Amino acid sequence: MPDSFDYRRYRVLTYIDADTSRRLLDAVVDGEAIQKQVFRDNWRTLSAKLDFEGSSLLLKVPRARNKRNWERFLTRFRGSDAFRTFIQLNGMASMGFCAPQPVLAAELRSKGVVVDSFVCYRFVEGRPAELGDADKILNVLRALHERGYIRSDAQLANFLMRGDSVVFIDFRLKKPLFLPKLQQAREVDRFLRSCPESRYLLSPKEASSAWLWLASRLEEISFGMRNLKRRIRARRKGKCRER
Repeated sequence: MPDSFDYRRYRVLTYIDADTSRRLLDAVVDGEAIQKQVFRDNWRTLSAKLDFEGSSLLLKVPRARNKRNWERFLTRFRGSDAFRTFIQLNGMASMGFCAPQPVLAAELRSKGVVVDSFVCYRFVEGRPAELGDADKILNVLRALHERGYIRSDAQLANFLMRGDSVVFIDFRLKKPLFLPKLQQAREVDRFLRSCPESRYLLSPKEASSAWLWLASRLEEISFGMRNLKRRIRARRKGKCRER
């Protein structure tokens, strides 16, 4: 079980000793952590590889979730996004799946809601998954679904290969209660869209599944709506520039 304590008004969950945890929190909060490689740095997320006291860590700051009013309201009843990521990484390991090892998560609350949070986990050395790994990835997705969970956003790019092992990265572990078969099928369809050449790997039963057919239709609608919103935003920006 992870240790838990308060430091600099942050609530901390950690698998490392308290003194090292405090130094890591200081480095992140004070902006002194050495970022060796930045994977994403925008209004939504900061994701960067850190070199901290000889260890390679992945720092993730869910900026958008920390700032959205409705997300903040929900934290009155649950932990921060960072705490949930920490717990989900633990959950994957306990089920026998390969995922990064959580190191530390911290959340800062004001008036009962989370206003800042971040999580650090061990940086996984591996190669990006390729088309030739699709059969292994589909097998671990099936195993996850058999346990009643989905990982969300199951694209080829969201898996690493470490030897012959599939490593889950950039995921949100969920246990759907409403139409779980449909949500699992949507996850499979999303994965197949990221590597259409792997569709032949489905079993005849999977390929002819009514759930997969419905999932595919819903995904098409979802992608269509997303593209429509992008075009509308682009037009609005264009009009603003003309003015």
